[in-house]
Amino acid sequence: MTQDIAAEFQHRFPAVSSELGPENLARLLNACTVVDLPPRRKVFRDRMPVDSLYLVLEGEMLASVEDGGKTLELGPVKPGDWLGEVAVLSGEMLASSTVTTLTRCRALKIHARDFEDLVIHDPDISHVLLGQLVDLLAERLRESNATAAKLAKP
Repeated sequence: MTQDIAAEFQHRFPAVSSELGPENLARLLNACTVVDLPPRRKVFRDRMPVDSLYLVLEGEMLASVEDGGKTLELGPVKPGDWLGEVAVLSGEMLASSTVTTLTRCRALKIHARDFEDLVIHDPDISHVLLGQLVDLLAERLRESNATAAKLAKP
């Protein structure tokens, strides 16, 4: 992985980068590939198979779900966000939403097997990545609860 990608990752994911340190960051980035995605591309489709996680570096996306023929927008996906982590961590390997690019996007893609290898065989990387993901999922749950509370008010 190039120094430019490492610098961009450090800019977009400062907490992960700081906790990993240079050597572990290099190992993580070596497991990733850079993907460029055009506008209006479906990165994931709700309830469809997922084989990778994405770490968004650039661009805007939208997460949504279909319910009874209606599309419910869950919110934006922006640089510094993770995608596919719920599918990979749950072992279900199915998307929990549809994610569509709104603009040209760039992301780091890590295949689920490579992610699992890092988590299983490298305790330093495992500790950081899983800790970050727990924090991320907890924040999403808090946001969902706050939204549900607003919707429930008369």
